[in-house]
Amino acid sequence: MERRLTAIVAADVVGYSRLIRENEAGTLASIKAHREDLIEPIVTARRGRIVKLMGDGLLIEFASAVEAVQCAIEFQHFISLKNKDIPDKNQIHYRIGINVGDIVVEGDDIYGDGVNVASRLEGLAVPDGIYMTASVFDQVKDKLDLNIQDLGLHEVKNISEPIRVFSLLLDDKALALVTAITRPVTSARRTGLIATVVAVAVLVAGVVLWHTWNASGQSSDTADTTAVPLIGKPSIAVLAFDNLNSDPAKDYLSDSFSENIITALSRFVDFFVISRNSTFTYKDQPVKVQQVAEELGVRYVVEGSIQIAGEKLRVTAQLIDATNGKHLWAESYDRSLKDIFAVQDEVTRTIALTLNENIDLAEYDRLEHQPTHNLSAYELFKRAQEQSFKFTKEGNILAMKLSEKAIKLDPNFANAYIELAWAHNFGYRWGWTEITPREESLDLAFEMARKAIELEPYNFKAHQVLASITVQTGDLEKAATIFEKAISLNPNSAQVLADSIDPLVYSGRAEEAVERMKAAIRLNPHHPDWYLWNLGWAQYFAEDYEGALTSIEGMNEVPDRLRRTLAPILLRLGRDDEARAVIGDFLEDNLDYDIQEAKAAPFTDKEFHDRWLNDLRALGVPENAPP
Repeated sequence: MERRLTAIVAADVVGYSRLIRENEAGTLASIKAHREDLIEPIVTARRGRIVKLMGDGLLIEFASAVEAVQCAIEFQHFISLKNKDIPDKNQIHYRIGINVGDIVVEGDDIYGDGVNVASRLEGLAVPDGIYMTASVFDQVKDKLDLNIQDLGLHEVKNISEPIRVFSLLLDDKALALVTAITRPVTSARRTGLIATVVAVAVLVAGVVLWHTWNASGQSSDTADTTAVPLIGKPSIAVLAFDNLNSDPAKDYLSDSFSENIITALSRFVDFFVISRNSTFTYKDQPVKVQQVAEELGVRYVVEGSIQIAGEKLRVTAQLIDATNGKHLWAESYDRSLKDIFAVQDEVTRTIALTLNENIDLAEYDRLEHQPTHNLSAYELFKRAQEQSFKFTKEGNILAMKLSEKAIKLDPNFANAYIELAWAHNFGYRWGWTEITPREESLDLAFEMARKAIELEPYNFKAHQVLASITVQTGDLEKAATIFEKAISLNPNSAQVLADSIDPLVYSGRAEEAVERMKAAIRLNPHHPDWYLWNLGWAQYFAEDYEGALTSIEGMNEVPDRLRRTLAPILLRLGRDDEARAVIGDFLEDNLDYDIQEAKAAPFTDKEFHDRWLNDLRALGVPENAPP
């Protein structure tokens, strides 16, 4: 007889007998549709298991209380959307009880007090409600930002002790955790991408399909699936605007125009916006908007073009509903080149109002929409970004110099200060600098980040870089708070979510870091390799060694510093020879690396830090590098 601790979700249909009596066929058909179209995909995405189905309810188990609660929220949310267009008397409502407790496993079934408590709790719940026990509340209160009401102690049938009951409020905080539903279906066209439902704690609801990676880090031809978009907040993909100039050097302007629209739209919590990295994979490719929408799992696609003649600018833009090919809006702009950012702002506002006429633009209007009046400074900034993204010492040093030149041309250009802050941060963290002593780079990084915030208090990227720099000081609580500020300013930024896992890992919250990293990947299906680096790092500390190895193997190449993580992962999987070969190659390339340097990592969780250090020691990393 197997026993284990698990999270149990019990759900049933309110007023089932009445519904069957009044419309048996319709009720059964609706419940079946709920199960197949909503409940099963949600449970699968949250890595749960439907244990049993009853006529009026079901029993589900999860390894995580967090996953169980998020599943329940999505369950009730999507059922409520289904009910909107149905007469009140025919609507189907559910009530849910959640418990974490000990169970007995017998074949595919589960029994025990843990199950009984969940079932009794479900019976107490109000229609559309989610009730949980104290054991669930204790596990989610610090992990999920929710409003949960304490209903006190309740005595229930066949349970010896009263149970403390908590009611989860399905308000804006709860709905912010809702992710879209994606279902794989057969398609006559092989997309060349594997459709995977990801269990993530995304901060906005939306509809998006993301594709797993193969060894090339891009795609696999082993699946034939597409996404069926379900109801959710408007989901948008902004394609790279075409550069109609004969000069490829003007690409940076057309690319930046699209990128800035993506960033601006991402600030609206009302929308789900696909990341630049994913939409730009279609650049210079003859694709139909329906294909883009299908592969990225979005409903709306924005496309356009830019043409520059001397100091004259022509921009065309259009918003398309990919479900029917209808053009919801199209416009062309003939302006002066210096007005390019004003045009970009007009396009953004028009798209937002077209998709949601009641959207609140007040917060958006507070933001800075013209990063600089000096296009030469802007070009230097974009070149600095390109060098920074190379993630090399040479590229980082050049990014510093280009950013400094941009700042000289426009001392009020916040984004240039942000780029320079990143360069100094990397200089301190990885030694990618000509500045000595190295610690001076950290001071300069703080100075540049704070200057950017002074210039643009609502620039999420400024808060992001400040948070990343703060991680290096070891003040993880403060870093996490600053990251949350950046996320609140742009809940659709995959990069901010991905970058924000560092304080979570260093402080012992590896499982939460894994979920957040998967949320970033969902927002950016065609993500850069470093997303997988971050995911593998978090999975190592979450003790998901197989998953960590799969993530790292999905990268195009293993960066030098990542070998410090790959080797311990292989060691934990019992592949000692491979692990020693990896760390041996790393030490040959980094003669000064030792345990003392690894000790300097800003961990506050001693167990995590010791695990990594001990794995490195076991692999032969010296306590002190040879002189």
